[in-house]
Amino acid sequence: MLDLIYLFFALACLYCIYDCIKPRNYPPGPAWLPFFGCILKFGWLRSKHGYIYTALQELSRTYGPILGLKLGNQNVVVISTYDLVKKGLLQEEFNSRPDGFFFRVRAFGKRKGVLFIEGPMWTQCRRFTMRHLRTFGIGQSTMRERLTLEAQNLISHLERTSEHGPVLMHTVFDVAVLNSLWFMIAGHRFLYEDPKLQEALVLVHDAFRLTDTLGGVISQMPFLRFVIPELSGYNELMRILENLWRFLDEEIEMHEKDQSNDQPRDLIDAFLSEIYKNNENEDTIFDRENLLVLCLDLFLAGSKTTSDTLATTFLFLSLHPEWLKILQAELDDVVGRSRPPTEDDLSSLPMTEAFLAEVQRYLILAPLGVPHRTEKNVSFNGYQIPKDTIILFDYHSVHNDKTYWDQPEEFRPQRFLDEQGRFSQSNYSLPFGLGKRRCLGEQLARSSLFLFLAYIVHYFDLETSTEHARPDLNGYDGFTISPKPYYLKLTRRRSDHPGTIATW
Repeated sequence: MLDLIYLFFALACLYCIYDCIKPRNYPPGPAWLPFFGCILKFGWLRSKHGYIYTALQELSRTYGPILGLKLGNQNVVVISTYDLVKKGLLQEEFNSRPDGFFFRVRAFGKRKGVLFIEGPMWTQCRRFTMRHLRTFGIGQSTMRERLTLEAQNLISHLERTSEHGPVLMHTVFDVAVLNSLWFMIAGHRFLYEDPKLQEALVLVHDAFRLTDTLGGVISQMPFLRFVIPELSGYNELMRILENLWRFLDEEIEMHEKDQSNDQPRDLIDAFLSEIYKNNENEDTIFDRENLLVLCLDLFLAGSKTTSDTLATTFLFLSLHPEWLKILQAELDDVVGRSRPPTEDDLSSLPMTEAFLAEVQRYLILAPLGVPHRTEKNVSFNGYQIPKDTIILFDYHSVHNDKTYWDQPEEFRPQRFLDEQGRFSQSNYSLPFGLGKRRCLGEQLARSSLFLFLAYIVHYFDLETSTEHARPDLNGYDGFTISPKPYYLKLTRRRSDHPGTIATW
């Protein structure tokens, strides 16, 4: 028995030594501890700075723009600066997605959907999704019509809400942004007062704040779900997922009950049609579970970032009212007060376009984007990065790289204007990523950001509420940086045309 105990301790010591050895020529970073890697130091820095990306940036300042970490059982490499991030995004070996407990639990323990898969399945699912989103709106005149109607309804909703006092702004764009996408996915829009939708939107906000870009501690040490399911966040994660699955399952059931042989009306119809065609094919992406996870991906990623960007933009405007006046003056000059703005006006609104470009550079809400993974051993800038290493691209460092941005800490939309005052897009700004994993909803997001911003600036004056705390530009850390609750007083601007905005 004593020999067995000695053997056990010897093996344990050998394992601890082995677990602290970094792979050969791995990027520099903090020393590793057995079982934990450098998660304790990372956790302390995150607590100190309040955000994951700022904690990683402190480490990058010490160890360099290619930072090598081990968090729990995960190898993680963080890549910073414009040149290196661009190089990495365009390198084929970095195009995979993480495959661990957190990234599978949302898909019933499998690899489903379009956000966290790779290879032929991802190619097929992305191609199907993009083709049918275009069929049902994206890039078509119908998308502009739907966005215009949603903008009109948003103004009417704000008008009604502002009659009762200051408006709670951090979630006010959720329904309008989701409706712009959901009509293409499910063929209908939601009412602002829909209780089921409001419950689902609360779950979305909870989900983004519960986890971080790496999936949280439950991803780095998944065994904790058995030891401390409450403290590790596992119980809360499953509560959120089960309720979102139920909400989306009801959407799919409505389509199944109303399925016909006619032309599909939306993406869910089209996917169900493919399920029926492929019901005897086992090697297919078209099954009901995959449809549910695809809807989850689009529901979460397709609405949250755009609505939060709008909420943070108006938070910024409330703190810098001089920019509100500049945008209103340009709209009044180009659009006038006799009609609402349209997307066709954008090319004649260079300051508005520059303002939006600077917002996406300066107020970056997804500083680390969506994590990537190496699909095999990779040589990158002289370092060796092992297969299955999680890769984080620091977009915040890209948009603040002093090699390409003059005084990046300042908010200056003029940097996107040429000498003639015309808008000039910078190649060094990557708000939607780059390469094969570039955001598939970019066109809809750009149109939504412009139209919803232009409508509110056109129709309302904004000021901070004296009845509530001053808005705080520092948001909540999580998978993205979410704006904190804040209130604004909205006052309808005088218009040269009579009547009210049309509503549905």
